[in-house]
Amino acid sequence: MNKLDRGVRFTLGLALTAISPMGYGLLGDDIIGWFFALFGIANIISSLIGWCFMYSLVGLTSLAGSDDDQQNIELDFASLRKKAIIGFGTVSVLISAFFISEGYQSSKETVQSVELNHLHSNAIYVINDVEHILDNDSSTAATSNALLDSGLLNKYFLADTPIFIALLGPDGSWVLQTKNSGDSTFEQILNALKNRSSEFAHNVVSNQNHSSPLYDLKSLHKHYLSVGDQQYAVIHHDITTSKSTNVRLFIGEQSQTEAVLDRVLTRMVVSSSIVIWIAIWGAVAVAYFIWKYVEGSNRRAINAANTDSRTGLLNERALREIFSNNDLIQPSLEYTVYAAKFRNLSQILANNSSIILSQVLHQLATRIKNEITSDTIVGCLNDSTFIIVARPEQRDDINHFKRLINETQHLDNYRFSLEPTEVELSYPNDVSDFENLLSSISTLIYYANHQRLAYLRFQDDLIQNSQKTSKYSSELKTAIETKQFELYLQPKIDMTTGEVLGGEALIRWNHPQDGLLTPYHFLDLVEQSNMRSAFALFVVNEVCSLTTDLQSKGYMQPLSFNLNGYDVFDPSVIEALESVSQKFSSHQYIMPEIELTESETAIDVERIATQLHYISSLGFNIALDDFGTGMSSFSYSHALPINTIKIDRSFVLELDESSKSHIPIRAILFLAKNYGYEVVVEGVETQQQVDILTNLGCAVCQGYFYSTPVTYTEFIAMLPESKQH
Repeated sequence: MNKLDRGVRFTLGLALTAISPMGYGLLGDDIIGWFFALFGIANIISSLIGWCFMYSLVGLTSLAGSDDDQQNIELDFASLRKKAIIGFGTVSVLISAFFISEGYQSSKETVQSVELNHLHSNAIYVINDVEHILDNDSSTAATSNALLDSGLLNKYFLADTPIFIALLGPDGSWVLQTKNSGDSTFEQILNALKNRSSEFAHNVVSNQNHSSPLYDLKSLHKHYLSVGDQQYAVIHHDITTSKSTNVRLFIGEQSQTEAVLDRVLTRMVVSSSIVIWIAIWGAVAVAYFIWKYVEGSNRRAINAANTDSRTGLLNERALREIFSNNDLIQPSLEYTVYAAKFRNLSQILANNSSIILSQVLHQLATRIKNEITSDTIVGCLNDSTFIIVARPEQRDDINHFKRLINETQHLDNYRFSLEPTEVELSYPNDVSDFENLLSSISTLIYYANHQRLAYLRFQDDLIQNSQKTSKYSSELKTAIETKQFELYLQPKIDMTTGEVLGGEALIRWNHPQDGLLTPYHFLDLVEQSNMRSAFALFVVNEVCSLTTDLQSKGYMQPLSFNLNGYDVFDPSVIEALESVSQKFSSHQYIMPEIELTESETAIDVERIATQLHYISSLGFNIALDDFGTGMSSFSYSHALPINTIKIDRSFVLELDESSKSHIPIRAILFLAKNYGYEVVVEGVETQQQVDILTNLGCAVCQGYFYSTPVTYTEFIAMLPESKQH
């Protein structure tokens, strides 16, 4: 029930009560009228009770807040008790006041009705005697004497309360006889009757049947006469004598209504006080039970909100609150944060149900909690990463944690190895807040998995690179659109003559803030993003443009560019290669060479071989980059349409005077010769390497010994004039 609803109910209740017999009686004194009265009272009470409950339950902590909103709130019992007492006490007082008012009025009407009926029952006999007296002689003196002689008041009214009989003759004369009242009262009664005689005349009921009431029940107050400080119940009757003379008879008795009502009111006030007292103590009891219930509900809600449902450990929300509380995590102290992400969870889930996985993690979490001290914090992040926070002197807890997560987990007849990737940080030395802690843990775990490391300690440069990587990822699209990328060329050198035989196109990013960036900073981002296709098209088109310009200047040295294994399946890349093939064929240009990393050709040998055969049919030469680094190089290379193999720099770095270091290169040269491959050696950096490679039979190389990657303009300057046509 909201505020508007309670207001409408209260207003409707007042309106219905007002038009009912309890109010102005507009609906009549029948069943319909009383139905509306009860319905109105019910609406008033329900709205008041609703207000009381809302005030004492919801509005206790903030009456200015929402009215009926259900919230998790912390209740102060003293405040709740005060509000409940005010709310319940107010309602009980209002209801008690209403029923005292109605009870008093009903009692008054009942007492007056009984009083007048009793007076009427005795008056019937008096009326008969008075009629007999008047039939004999209706003069005022005779009537007065006859009344005194007859002793009617003593005959029919035995009570000792003041009472009177009065007759009003047709000539306006009065005859009055009193009992149990003094002379002053006699005069007061007579004067009061004279003042009210005209009013009584309007309320006479002409009825010759003396057994019927002579007053209107709906206007009982009109049958009462004020005499000094006393009230008299008065009935009257018109008598027609045998001589056709109209005489009005008044019989009055001092009313006992006020005395009775005083006793009734006293009892109702006492009863209402008891009800109010019970309501107040009931409010205290209700407030206590409500407080206990809300506190319990809040405690359960907080526990549920702060607990990881799968493991029962503190969740990320709870850990965030702990780190924001300087009493729990003191900034002046050092803490060791150790986190572990389980690499094998997806495999366990794939082979078992999620229930099994949850039981395994919960069992592990329980064992961890049982073996660490109470001061050490252990929790579970949203991605199921376990985390433990301990002081340096609690290193045993860290060791227990490491031991337990690396143990084989037993569940019934199942055995599971979770394969954790573990990272370690120092708080607040390495990171100063919880959000940075979370991001650092994620970054360290990512790099550890990428490098296949089981453990990694915090390294600031990794975090900085990760932040830059995130920044670069959001800038890739703009960089391509604004042509921030540029192709540099690394010359391929004839090791005998030192002449430039061609060049490999290597991409660089002219970053507006960070300067010239190598592929190390962005190539992985490109391959993982939706910009991979646009990036490959940029490289193809740029190489095509450089080759066209180079050969238009008379230089026939071929250029090569790199594609990955996914690019050769990209329809837009294939379409671009087809366009280059048509353009170069029509101009009789030398086609550029495509280099693919050896490991990428092993993704799906049959499918990629089909694609490479098609690309080769377009006129492109195919070079296999980083040859020898893949485990299956010699087993599938013959299935690919390869023209050139490039010996990886890792073999060159191992070269020395020992003959054993020459064996891998000799083997590759032997394979290339028998398959008819051209050979290019990468990563040549010293004269010793040049001499050894030359002696082994290598003819073409590229490396920093001869040249770093250079701009297109610098590359042209390195070309021999004699090769220009």
